Amino acid sequence: MVKRDLLLSLDLGTSGVKAGAFDTRGKLVARASARYDTMMPQPGWVEQNPEAWWAACRQAIREVARLIDPGRFLSMSMAGLSPSLVCVDERGNPVRPAPIWSDRRAVAEVEELTNRLGYDTSFSLLPRLLWLKRNEPSSYARTRAVFQTYEFISFKLTGQAVSIAPLEQFPPWTSEGIQASGLEREKFPPRIGNLGEVLGPLTPAVAAECQLPAGLPVVAGTVDSFAAWIGTATTRKGVVCNTVGTSDGIALVWDQPIRDQRGRVDSMPHVIGRDWIVGGALSSGGITLDWFVRRFCDHLPNAFEIIADEARSVPLGAEGLLALPHLMGERSPINDPHARAVFFGISEKHTRAHFARAVLESVAYAVRDVCEVLVELGGEIEEVRVAGGGAQSDVWSQVKADVLGRPVLVPEIADSGLLGAAIIAGWGVREFGDLSDAATAMVKFRRTLDPRPEHHDLYTRLFGFYQDLYRHLKDDFARMAELNRVIGLELSITEHATW
Repeated sequence: MVKRDLLLSLDLGTSGVKAGAFDTRGKLVARASARYDTMMPQPGWVEQNPEAWWAACRQAIREVARLIDPGRFLSMSMAGLSPSLVCVDERGNPVRPAPIWSDRRAVAEVEELTNRLGYDTSFSLLPRLLWLKRNEPSSYARTRAVFQTYEFISFKLTGQAVSIAPLEQFPPWTSEGIQASGLEREKFPPRIGNLGEVLGPLTPAVAAECQLPAGLPVVAGTVDSFAAWIGTATTRKGVVCNTVGTSDGIALVWDQPIRDQRGRVDSMPHVIGRDWIVGGALSSGGITLDWFVRRFCDHLPNAFEIIADEARSVPLGAEGLLALPHLMGERSPINDPHARAVFFGISEKHTRAHFARAVLESVAYAVRDVCEVLVELGGEIEEVRVAGGGAQSDVWSQVKADVLGRPVLVPEIADSGLLGAAIIAGWGVREFGDLSDAATAMVKFRRTLDPRPEHHDLYTRLFGFYQDLYRHLKDDFARMAELNRVIGLELSITEHATW
């Protein structure tokens, strides 16, 4: 009889899905990935096709199943990008593409419901669904259930329509909130499940198609950043998890919530069931480096490795070249949808390597911007643990250590969300007694990068310049956004008239 000793996990990110098979000691036994596209049909609109997620998940799972004996799987779980609004009809099919986390169309509804409900709704589906009701009434009328990414994939795997709460006391929605938002309760799944709850077995059809064992338990997963906290064992007070994916996240473990009247950071209960997470999400991060590589270095083999080596060869501060990384506006701590990326101080001596270094440094400054707020409000940061694809770059991690003035721990498994989902899968079938202890046992680090004091001192001066540069440009960003809106409107009118 085959011993069931592996955990299957999925991590749906902005650019694609990863599937992994882990043993209960945290060793990655098999891994596969599949990509999907992002659509931007209008300025500020960013969408993906939920059926493309599902096809990519099946492809990645089948590849993992070919690499090992799938009969060894104990259970499976997943993490996914959030917030992402998936609306399905009575047959469970998406009624339209899903607006993802970087979509800006419901900004007004977020502000409206935040004021009306008295809590931050920027990560909730409520304002996004309200936008749909107001602007696409036919799509809203066809909607029979709404999901986040990981809830939709769980629905496809099990046939069970369930909203998932990261903690029992932290539900994704309430009937009162739905009513106060002007929405209908019947648009939401019939029940709320909790992180780690077994939602059901795989349907026979999915098990056969994906070459997985019949009856494999599917465990309720969570947001990708939450899974990364687990996948880096960010469970102790004073530890920060910096997720380095398409966007960056900063999460400090603290023993109490930290309130900020200016809304620069947020607090929520930690998914491990004790303590709090305080921090914020950036809109910039890996996407800024990815943009630079795709636009200017796409012809290079192993472009990311070459760019990292080139950036290492350039002195600290990129010889006077400073960047702002805000390609798509910025969330924490400045909350400015109009902010844009900038290269400042360009001269004839600057090469591609200088621009690469400036990009890496700019994201590190953005991370420090959030960390400075945490410290200002009374938090203390002992160390930083990096997670995600960007964690594979020791050059970038060393820059962050020097900019932040804190040790940066680099995990053996950079796909921390994938590992975190595997830990959740094991915890859900009682393979582990405690989620925090399971994370500590399964997560290992390959190195610690200590800050260099002389570099930190210089970076502190440059960080002040970085902050000043944004402040000087803030009003200009807003003016340019309005000008672009007017130009875009005039162009559309002209094109329509010509047609």
